[in-house]
Amino acid sequence: MPVSRRAALLSVISLFAAPAPAIAKPGLDELVGQLRDGKDFRVRVQAALQLGKTMDPAALSPLVSALDDENASVRAASVAALETLGDQRAIAPLREHRLDRSEAVRKQIKASLSELEAQAQNTPRPKVLVKLGIMKNGSGVKSKRIESDLAVASRQKLNELPGVKVLGEGDDGAGRHTPVVMVTGSVEQLRAAREGSAIVYTAKVEYVLHTMPDQSIAAKVSGSASAQASEQEANDQTRSAQLRKDVLEAAIASALRRAPPALLAAARL
Repeated sequence: MPVSRRAALLSVISLFAAPAPAIAKPGLDELVGQLRDGKDFRVRVQAALQLGKTMDPAALSPLVSALDDENASVRAASVAALETLGDQRAIAPLREHRLDRSEAVRKQIKASLSELEAQAQNTPRPKVLVKLGIMKNGSGVKSKRIESDLAVASRQKLNELPGVKVLGEGDDGAGRHTPVVMVTGSVEQLRAAREGSAIVYTAKVEYVLHTMPDQSIAAKVSGSASAQASEQEANDQTRSAQLRKDVLEAAIASALRRAPPALLAAARL
């Protein structure tokens, strides 16, 4: 092969074999422009999320402005980006937008505000968020208060566990980075029986822990408790009702003392 043709061929091969030039990531100004002027809402969504990851204080103002974007997805992305940015100055504008017309955006604002406010107060971030599910009375005792007492006491005892936070009513934890576990409960037994000269109150509860969002059953924990009372106390309706409530709360505490490892397993931590 002539030298000139060989040289030309090697030149062509070198051209195709050369590594492709690295594509530079968009800078702050470019992202701000995309968020403000992007015609496609998907471009604005990605710009907002990338601005949050820059951790640059200059990203705060354009993200706050995007809270008024016409598209709900862009507004939700801007809220999430403000949480990622972690600038406490975002708290005030997020509070002002809590009544956004989109339910999804309102949920994201609620979740992001919770995170930013916790950071502002130096509150330790929970490892697991708990969504309280259905609370049932399977004891055979006909009283609507039993389910209510189970729900109230369960919320209180779960919130007392280290690294656990119970979500409020209607909050499913959407938008948070912390794993969510749903906990359903049931009163399996609640009875009073005579044992000699005393009346013994007994309660047994069981909780089922569900991995979210598929709600698959991950674990079960149960607990029981009992207390003695005199016949006179048992015949007093007010005192008897209080004894039932006390023994139920003791059974709840017994079950939930065993819950932390199960909650972590259900959260896949």
